Amino acid sequence: MKADRILEIIVYLINHDNVPASYLAERFHVSVRTIQRDMVSISSIGIPVYAEGGKYGGYSILPTYKIKNSNIKNDEHQMIIKALESLATSYTNDTLKALIEKYNAIIEKEDEKKVFWDFGVTRENNHVQNMIHLLEQVIAEKKHIIFNYQNASGKKSKQYIEPLAIHYKWYAWYLFSYSPEKKQYKTFKIARIQNLYVDDTVSVIEHENIEKLMKDSEQAYYENCIHIEVQFDNEHTNLMAEYFPDCPAEKLTETISRIFIDVPANERLWKALLLSFGNKIKVVRPEEYKKELIETAKNFLSNYDI
Repeated sequence: MKADRILEIIVYLINHDNVPASYLAERFHVSVRTIQRDMVSISSIGIPVYAEGGKYGGYSILPTYKIKNSNIKNDEHQMIIKALESLATSYTNDTLKALIEKYNAIIEKEDEKKVFWDFGVTRENNHVQNMIHLLEQVIAEKKHIIFNYQNASGKKSKQYIEPLAIHYKWYAWYLFSYSPEKKQYKTFKIARIQNLYVDDTVSVIEHENIEKLMKDSEQAYYENCIHIEVQFDNEHTNLMAEYFPDCPAEKLTETISRIFIDVPANERLWKALLLSFGNKIKVVRPEEYKKELIETAKNFLSNYDI
């Protein structure tokens, strides 16, 4: 719609100087002639837009013009925009980019930034990012998908499900879905999804509150987690508190303490984390999990001439 496009152009010009008409035309998928007419419309509503000619010229809005919003304090705006920009380092989304543009238009710029967040390390590869964009569209259209899946144990399967939501946890993106064949809710790690095909069949099922369904599913998942006792020297208490902040340490002797952690049975991330501590920790029980860690360590060492 023209009104929506003009609003987006205004927001973009507030945050950028000397924007060529050709760039705006490409960005908003219209002709240069349409952009020129939009500039006339923007000027007619009192927004001080002007054009500069020449090779590096383009459209700008007077720097003194700023959209005002007094309901939220400036430092609160700054916190919101920092959080949005940090989220953008790990999540690629056009709506998020547009939202950042709008927030940049309503805040006063700080002289010096004092808080920096960067979640770039949590960004998954292009396969996952592209899958997220596709799944967002499929969820909005309430369609079904078919894909090949390989779980953490290496078991392969073919899935036919209705995707309901995507969510981020444990440094990875997951898909929450409903299986019409099994009539149950299931969660899949997006990185393990391959050969996804969109079925045009539209779901007619009215699900309950999705957030509640996700919480119920997660609670059931945690009930199947493994309860592990980890012991360590007291000198490593601060290190344990850093990596397991929700697991209070219990002092056993003058030199030894322990914590209890609940970990997913087949997730390699937790095994890798525990093994990364080397001789700083000792998994005491359960016996089966301890044996799995020992076997994993042996398999790793078997690749080397030790």
